[in-house]
Amino acid sequence: MKQINSERKLTPLNISIVYAVVGVLWGAASCLFPAVLAHKNSMYLSVETLNHAFFILATAALLYLLISRSEGDVVRGRESLFRVNRALKTFSGCNQALVRATEELQLMKDVCRTIVETGGYRLAWVGMAEHDDWKTVRPVAQWGDRGGYLTKLDMSWADIDRGRGPTGTAIRTGTTRIVQNIRYDASWALWREEALKHGFAASISLPLVNEGHPLGALVIFAGEKRAFGKQEVKLLEQLADDLSFGIATLRMNVERKKAEQEIMLLASVIEQSKEGLILFDSDGTIQYVNPAIETITGHDAQCVVGRNVAVLGDGDGGVELYRSVWDDLTKGERRSGGHFIQKGKEGECYEIDITFWSISDTDGEVKNHAALVRDVTHELQLERQLRQAQRMEAIATLAGGIAHDFNNNLASIITCTEMARDDVPPESPLRELLDVVLKSSYRGRKLVKQILTFCCKGEQERQPVQVESIMNECLNLMRPSIPSSITVHAHLEPDLGMIMADPTQIHQIIMNLVTNASHAMRLKGGPLELALENVALDADSLGTPDLPPGPYLKLTVKDSGHGMDQKTMEQIFDPFFTTKGHNEGTGLGLSVVHGIVRNHGGGITVSSRPGLGATFEVFLPRIATVQKDALLQPEAASMMGTGRILFVDDEEDVVFAGKKMLERLGYQVVTGRDGMEALEIFRADPGAVDLVITDQTMPRMTGIELSRELSAVRSDLPVILCTGLGSGVDRTAQREEAEQAGVREVAFKPLDREEMTAMIRRVLSPAGEA
Repeated sequence: MKQINSERKLTPLNISIVYAVVGVLWGAASCLFPAVLAHKNSMYLSVETLNHAFFILATAALLYLLISRSEGDVVRGRESLFRVNRALKTFSGCNQALVRATEELQLMKDVCRTIVETGGYRLAWVGMAEHDDWKTVRPVAQWGDRGGYLTKLDMSWADIDRGRGPTGTAIRTGTTRIVQNIRYDASWALWREEALKHGFAASISLPLVNEGHPLGALVIFAGEKRAFGKQEVKLLEQLADDLSFGIATLRMNVERKKAEQEIMLLASVIEQSKEGLILFDSDGTIQYVNPAIETITGHDAQCVVGRNVAVLGDGDGGVELYRSVWDDLTKGERRSGGHFIQKGKEGECYEIDITFWSISDTDGEVKNHAALVRDVTHELQLERQLRQAQRMEAIATLAGGIAHDFNNNLASIITCTEMARDDVPPESPLRELLDVVLKSSYRGRKLVKQILTFCCKGEQERQPVQVESIMNECLNLMRPSIPSSITVHAHLEPDLGMIMADPTQIHQIIMNLVTNASHAMRLKGGPLELALENVALDADSLGTPDLPPGPYLKLTVKDSGHGMDQKTMEQIFDPFFTTKGHNEGTGLGLSVVHGIVRNHGGGITVSSRPGLGATFEVFLPRIATVQKDALLQPEAASMMGTGRILFVDDEEDVVFAGKKMLERLGYQVVTGRDGMEALEIFRADPGAVDLVITDQTMPRMTGIELSRELSAVRSDLPVILCTGLGSGVDRTAQREEAEQAGVREVAFKPLDREEMTAMIRRVLSPAGEA
């Protein structure tokens, strides 16, 4: 604008005006000068002369005014043309930025830069309309703000004081707000001082709108007043509309790319899912299957697409599956499911669950259907194992409770029978009868130990064990009893590891498994295979028990006998379950094996099919190092002894039998029916007792509690703790507590006379020597 004002003095039109005025004035002077000379002696000039002069002067003035007005119109036209041209250049530059834009923020920055650098404005910025409680206008892009004007901006587009400025009003109303003179405009009251300080004289706020929703505003500041003409405003409004469209398009592109990424993610999930998915239309034509379908059903994913769902009926067991899906499809079922047993390519059976549902379009019309196929074979196996474990846990709890009372009964029977046998002459017929009773009692004691072992209560002192030597020992021992029609093959991997175990129980595992296998093969014979190998289990190991990852020793016993069905396999580890005939077995063999294996931190699996034999796999944790314990040779104990013993038990028969046996061995015996009574007897004369033999499970006070009270009075008093749970007592867990309570030995009922005598001698002898 300053450039146009400076050119005003140099234009040809200005020079013509000067020449015209000078010419008129010269003509007036030419008319007046002769008249003045002719009438130089006269006081006044003639009227005619004055009229001529006045007419000439008026003509000159009118001519000046006409020429000046024409020149003003030309100048204003040039100014308007300049502004329009500036707006056009700005509009063109911004459109180029719009065409090249790929990112919303960068687009707004490019538009602001073009407005300032091309348009010659002082500042251009874009403020976005936030939808918070304050409805804040947040500047996101600017160009030309060298003084930090926007950093102090506090503006809203709500209908409040700070929202009634030009920008807030433009956003709220969706109309352009033009201020040609900021100094005197009332809407600039809150921001005027700061704007004038930065040199802003005029402003225009252009709303950015997308489908009737406010996005924000494009705000432009000029350094001169009345800077925005009508044509320029129209072009800037069109620019704001284009910018609104560009922002909306870029946001739509961002959402589209996000949606595409989500679709790709979902597609990847479906493609990599282990659950099969089938999509088909209302005619039953398969439109899509994911790769898991081939893994689960054996149907090639590429071959089934485009074919009818009848393809699912191919193969054994598939007819029922196809019929179920087709019935649901024809009945218009919205959602249903089913469980099916299928046969794979290799002839193995697997179980699947199918969930079928209909897919509606936006109008609610069903045009497509989907089926989710899940292989639940492994899942059902785990459920069966869990049910079996729960059932065995319940039986174990019951058996453990019975064992205590049973052992107490056996203890009194064995003790009384031994004493009665001593009182009968060898040639007496009663001696033979008592031998039968004693032998049956020993068998009963062994049976209780087997039950407790099954209950996982058979924790014994363990040592490093080489299982291959135990296997060879078992096979040598059993070969005479195995029919000659059975051929035994043993496969031992070199450099086998060792396990921490009770050798007797490992021997029991192998004996029971080989016995069961040979019994299953007794009619037809065939190969019986045993194998030992080192294995490493991890979280992804299939077909193995649920065990922690790590190194294991795997024992495999595979027979070629009659095999088992699924129902039988679910019961084989149950106590007293047997497929053998009458008098051929108790049904405790495999349950004992299961208990021993679980008690050693291992696991056992079985696989079998009717007519195809059975395979048992036992996994036992391997140890990293081997420590050799010195062998302790037991010493024979003398039968007779001396001393005063306090014998405590809540079972009357046990007290009677124990007292009689100890008195026959030469001891003085005082009895107590429970811990409280025994404690009163002891406190009456603490020095009169040499040894206390007490039961663990008693009313009012347990054996360990009694021992603790006795030790408080006499710390040197030896105590033998007896338990009716037999080998069910966890010696490792009880050792620390028992030692602190003063217990010297733990005896497992029922004990025979020799075992009791040896234990008493060890406790009463100095330094624990027999």
